[in-house]
Amino acid sequence: SLVLKMKIPKKWRSGPIKKLCDFFVESYNSKFPDDALDPSKVHFTNSSGRQFHADDIIEESFIHKEHIYIKDGAPPVNEKKLKEELDNDPMLLTCQRYGCQARYREEDNHPRACYYHEKAPVFWNGYKYWGCCPDRKEYNWSDFMRVPGCRFGPHTTVKPKGSDFASPTVLAARQAEMKAKTKNQKETKLNDITQYTKKTLEEAKKAPKQEPKPKPKLPEGCAKCVHWECKKMYVIAENNSKACKYHAGRPVFHDGAKWWTCCSAGRKAYDWDTFMKIPKCRIGFHWDGKGTDPNE
Repeated sequence: SLVLKMKIPKKWRSGPIKKLCDFFVESYNSKFPDDALDPSKVHFTNSSGRQFHADDIIEESFIHKEHIYIKDGAPPVNEKKLKEELDNDPMLLTCQRYGCQARYREEDNHPRACYYHEKAPVFWNGYKYWGCCPDRKEYNWSDFMRVPGCRFGPHTTVKPKGSDFASPTVLAARQAEMKAKTKNQKETKLNDITQYTKKTLEEAKKAPKQEPKPKPKLPEGCAKCVHWECKKMYVIAENNSKACKYHAGRPVFHDGAKWWTCCSAGRKAYDWDTFMKIPKCRIGFHWDGKGTDPNE
């Protein structure tokens, strides 16, 4: 074996590891010509077992006074750099089929190259699924993207019909916007902001004033609890330390998931019924919202 102790020249440090590997192999082969090494069939590793890519930068990869070993086997493929090169390759085409989006060359395309979905994705109430595979609903984006395609065929750069899809909420908003535009077209057009403001003020004066809704009167000696998931009317004289079951936190609705801030650990629900069945986490006095909570 050959131990080569060296100080890497400063001008090499910003270069690839391959240059250092070639230098070591050249030194080794000059001393052991009968057992020569092929530089394309060896690679560097460190004491922790990390394998270095041939195009890794020396000063970004090696630590000062670190022991580096040369091992049999071609250097590992730098998947990250390979992906970047593929993504930036102007000769590659992008498949437009639902669920594919693969980069490909036309000469490599064939009738079974692409496994895709026939219909567009649907996003509704936290669910994510393909219109052609409604039985494969997922909540997590990564799981949704792993749902295998239900059709196969060649890759194509032609976008599917109706590929400008949107969620039901967005579609409803677009419909409302179209109705508003149609309504505005029927009305007399206003020439400037002054005219618009004048008309708005006149309409506001003519509009009947809405009386505030009176608060419902509670029976004498009763109050209404303001605790989350209680909201019950109770007799003040009968209030006690075990009268109210409630949540101490607040509800959170995010990306289809529903949970209470006081019970967030492992208690997330996606449908409303399951969310409403999450057991209350506190027991105490009812509270009408005045003063401080007697349970604190």
